[in-house]
Amino acid sequence: MNPYYYLSQAWKALSERRTRSALTILMVVVGSGLITAIDGMNQGLSGYIETQLATLGGNVMLVLPSEGGFGPPGGETGSTTLNEGTATTLKRIPHITNVLPFISGVAQISSGGYRLGVSVEGVDATRLAQIYPKLEYESGGPVVPSDGIGLVLGSQVAHPPGQTSPVFKVGQTVSLAVSITVEENGQQRAKIVRRSFQVKGVLSELGSMGVDRTVYMSLQAANSLFEKTGTYSGIYLITRDTELNDDVEKSIRAIYRRNIGIISPKSLVATIEEFLGTFTAFFLTIAFVSLIVGGVGIVTTLYTSVMERIREIGLLKALGYTDFEVMGLFMMESILIGILGGILGLAVGAAGSYALVQLNPFAMGELSFDPVLVPMNMLNTFVIAVALSCIAGLYPAWRAARLNPVVALRKE
Repeated sequence: MNPYYYLSQAWKALSERRTRSALTILMVVVGSGLITAIDGMNQGLSGYIETQLATLGGNVMLVLPSEGGFGPPGGETGSTTLNEGTATTLKRIPHITNVLPFISGVAQISSGGYRLGVSVEGVDATRLAQIYPKLEYESGGPVVPSDGIGLVLGSQVAHPPGQTSPVFKVGQTVSLAVSITVEENGQQRAKIVRRSFQVKGVLSELGSMGVDRTVYMSLQAANSLFEKTGTYSGIYLITRDTELNDDVEKSIRAIYRRNIGIISPKSLVATIEEFLGTFTAFFLTIAFVSLIVGGVGIVTTLYTSVMERIREIGLLKALGYTDFEVMGLFMMESILIGILGGILGLAVGAAGSYALVQLNPFAMGELSFDPVLVPMNMLNTFVIAVALSCIAGLYPAWRAARLNPVVALRKE
């Protein structure tokens, strides 16, 4: 029998029961749309994270005062004050070629009435390229360790989004205001510290928020500005080779155990992937359940259709239709529901992925990214929607094919 006949009869049957058919198709749309939207968001977030981590050298490790959720599970955790003594100890560990302490904080940079909130990092800026191998200067150069007033600005500090011309330039004097906590008479209070600095360099855009929105100064300038009294926020470790990172981490653990935090690109990626995997699996499960519910809806719709069309089925069989042909007519209805629901679901999911990106907790402020729709994943979603619809239509189609034509024609 001509396939076009099956298709036209299926379309006619669905059109005669528009409301019921629309609701059934909607169930498939919800499931396939959710899968598409979640996959698009996940692919976009993964790409964004990979881009951010690609700016960091693979042989770079980060030591922090406490675990902060990274490192091997189990055991007691504490904290270690990072200072010059810690840096000296770390320098003695094999396979470490350089140790770069840093002091970080937040501040407001201003000049000529323009103000901007930025991250501040005090570090040996002459060696920043060891941490970020792709780092380049747009103008000027690095601040030397002995410079107490020089600044190097990230690209988005000098060129804030929405501004058509640079706001801060090399040679310009700017003011930094920071809030620090001090203790007086046994009580803590916030104190605003303002210092004047001179822009010595502007970095080219790196594509990393950790660099592009940061102001760099010498370690001694940051120590004075934030009144750290010789303590560090963290320490960058440059290892001889990426493959040696695990050995270096074991050596550090042997000294400090779990009283210190160690982050490497490898552990960071593993932690992020684990979190994303759990997050994605949860919502994909919901989406898949929606598809299952859609399948149940197809079973209900087609079974009801069979019960309503018993006399029609009996007449078809009396006219010579075989069981296979009758089954094909009802199977085509379920296939058509899957095709329509799958196509509409992909369209809704593609649009929904952009909305989902704006609603998810990662897309806040500057931490924004676009969803990535992978054609092969979308094709797989469409195939799943159609396949589940086919499976859901098997039983009603089989029941229709097995009806006795004599009994069916007598049905009132």
